[in-house]
Formats: sequence, C-alpha cells, structure tokens
Amino acid sequence: MENTFNILVTRNLSDAELNLAASLGLEVDIVPAIQIQFRDDWFVVESHFRTIDNPVLAFTSKNGVFAFRRFLGSGRSPVKKVPVYAVGDKTAEAFEGSGIEAIIPEQNDGTGLAKKITTDFLNDPELRDATVLHFCGDKRRDEFRQYLIDSKIDIRDVVVYKTVLLPMEIPKEQVDGILFYSPSAVQAYRNSGGFRTPVNAELFAIGNTTAEELSIESGKHVHISPEPDTRVFLRFTAQILNEMKTSSNYVRSKLPKT
Repeated sequence: MENTFNILVTRNLSDAELNLAASLGLEVDIVPAIQIQFRDDWFVVESHFRTIDNPVLAFTSKNGVFAFRRFLGSGRSPVKKVPVYAVGDKTAEAFEGSGIEAIIPEQNDGTGLAKKITTDFLNDPELRDATVLHFCGDKRRDEFRQYLIDSKIDIRDVVVYKTVLLPMEIPKEQVDGILFYSPSAVQAYRNSGGFRTPVNAELFAIGNTTAEELSIESGKHVHISPEPDTRVFLRFTAQILNEMKTSSNYVRSKLPKT
C-alpha cells in the first residue's frame, strides 16, 4: 500500500468499519469520547401523548430514534399514527423495521429540519395547531428549537437519553488526523486537555454542527464529511490525507503532549 496514515477516532467502530479503514491505509486508534445512557422510565414520554391532541415527532439524532424504539418496545405507543421527521437519511434509516417512514429535509442538519417542518406547517391546515415533540438528548443544540420558536411553532423537548463525556487518554504518538462525531465528542476532547496546545493533526467532522464546535475550539480548518456516514467519513479522510501527502505543504502531524 502506497500511503499509511495514523488516525485517532473518538468513537467505537464496527469490525467492518475497521476493515475498511485498514484497506484505505488508515491505522486506527480508538479513544471513545462519549457514552450514551438511555431513559428507562417512560412515564413522562407517555404523558405527552396523553395530553397533546396533535403531536408531530422530530428526531435530530439516531440516538433519539433508538430511544423512541425502546419506548415502543416497552409496550407503549402513540394513540394514533403521527407525522415523523428525521434530520437525514441515516437518522431515518434507524426506523427500519418499525413501520415508521420518516420525512427528511434536503438540508441535513437541525436548521434544515426546522425549515422543512415550518414549511409543512404553513402549507398543511391539519398541522397548524400541532405540537412538535423533539426526541433528544440532554446536550442538544439550540438551532432546531430556536428556529421553530421564532416561527411561532409549539415545540417541546423530550429528553430520552443522556450524553456522558468520558475522560479520554489522548495518545502522544504521531497521528495524521482526528475524527469527531459530535459536538459532545469535541467537548470531551477539550476537557481531556486536547486543545491546551495547538493541534497539528488534520481535524475531521462528521457534520456541520460538529465542525462548527471543532473550529471554535481548535482555531483550525475542519474537513467535513460529505455524508454523515462512517464508511463515507473514512473514505473522505483517506482521500484528504492522501491529497495532502502529495502536496508540497504536507507536514506529518503530531498530537501535542498533555
């Protein structure tokens, strides 16, 4: 293989994803940044469906979908079929096998989802008095909620999982790239001393919101995956690193000591 690159990945990868990384010349060091804890008491969630006449469900992460499926698996269910919105294809795919087909926006982020919901509410008389139930985590970002509030749409956050920031043992060996999957992973990396000195490795983000957080913390350019999918993300990382390897400006990176 012509080029080999060392990368730090801030979440666990499947065996298939690790095999893909190896085939791309990526040597992976996994240091998980976060842990997800799902709600196991569904009384509050169930109460929303009892008290809201016209609910619409919205999901801005796969973890929100996984939690909702746990809710359905516990024997509860909405009193009727309701519209369901998901932030993008991968989040919508998490409903596979549940009988739910989610509506997705063209712009795959929280703001894009809020714009799609707002447009549908304005154009569909049956939705104009609806309430959006946002199935989310405790560390959700504000863009989605604020856009709907500004659009005079009733929205309630339904917190169904908790994101725990993990202490990360950041390796001191050379790496060429660091891959982040969420703003919370960026925060965990920061809390573990990752940004105390300038980061020389190339920084990669799974999506725009993660990239925004990462850019603020690092002060560096961030490479954004063209799709929020790990296989695409790994191929994109290999492509960028190979392009930089062949450029005259390529300098092998090293993680700062912490």
